[in-house]
Amino acid sequence: MSLQTTLYRISITFFILLILVACGGSVPSGSESLKASQSINGDFVSFDIHVFGEGTEITTAGQHLMEQPLGVIELRDGEHGNDSVLVMAVHGYDSRGYEWITGLKNMATHYGSVFFFRYDWEQCPDQIAANLASEIKKIEKSGKYKKLIIFGHSYGGMVVTYAASGLGKLDADIHVIAAPLSGFPKLLDECDKLSYDSGDKLKYPEWSNSVRLIQHKTVHAQDGAFRELASDPQEVDLPFYQSHELPPTMDGHRLGHNWSVTWVLDQHVGKPHRL
Repeated sequence: MSLQTTLYRISITFFILLILVACGGSVPSGSESLKASQSINGDFVSFDIHVFGEGTEITTAGQHLMEQPLGVIELRDGEHGNDSVLVMAVHGYDSRGYEWITGLKNMATHYGSVFFFRYDWEQCPDQIAANLASEIKKIEKSGKYKKLIIFGHSYGGMVVTYAASGLGKLDADIHVIAAPLSGFPKLLDECDKLSYDSGDKLKYPEWSNSVRLIQHKTVHAQDGAFRELASDPQEVDLPFYQSHELPPTMDGHRLGHNWSVTWVLDQHVGKPHRL
């Protein structure tokens, strides 16, 4: 290699480094790549679900998901979209996010785009529900949606059950996953506006006949969030459209509180797991 060629290559390398420094840049890390993929679509953050790619640890992806601003987050499958079905996912109390990643990726591939609702879990479920119903109605008006599907896990299951009455006559399926619908010790101590029946179980406002509530219950004795309680907080007298008992195992492992999300979402899009 001639001296002239060598000097030329050194000059090009130096020039590229100068550009990176001037832009405050470096080769982005995995987390930075996730952030760089985000965009603002109207009033909410939007990014391609495939940024979570096969090589990304779900714990990191879950952390990134839960670092998003409070409110609605859109998860797209590239440019593909399905404007006929509005899908909303609602996390639980103190969620780490990882329990949603696999299911959300499959859901976005199936429907084109889904929405994830981030909320302040220090608020009472009826307050969060009012915000959720308001956000859903705003999104619903912006598209050509014919159907609404909501998935709410744990505390989020309580939220979506309260939200049911605020959806009016929307055609909606609400999937409630591993949710302590009857109430949960200490969690609701500051929520003095909630109503209870004679058995000291939560009472929810009535919802329209166009809204179908579907319950997915974990096995009480092996659900890490419920097994220390004397009675199963999933047991409640509500007009469920359907109620399903989840199996004790998934892919040969215990099916507990968090992995119930993956089971239900994957079953919904036709990617079932083995027992």
